[in-house]
Amino acid sequence: MPDKEKGGFTLITTVTTVTTITSSSIAYGLGIVATLLLIALLVVKELAGASVSAGGGGSGMTMSARLDRVLNVGILPLLIVFGAIVIDKVIAVLR
Repeated sequence: MPDKEKGGFTLITTVTTVTTITSSSIAYGLGIVATLLLIALLVVKELAGASVSAGGGGSGMTMSARLDRVLNVGILPLLIVFGAIVIDKVIAVLR
């Protein structure tokens, strides 16, 4: 067992602190990336939807209509992540 008076616990404390800071930084960065990706996908979906509605009623599905439907696959999970981020930030503010 390390002796407290000689600094045996200093290394453990330093490693724990650095690990906590690093994981917090990575989580913060991933949150920003997820939010920016969600915004980009929502913009593309809106543009594709506007193109579909302006194009009229064609006989088949156009590329814009397919893109409008396929983007939901990426948007829905990112909305869940965004909701979790918002809830986390609100809880952090209320503490």
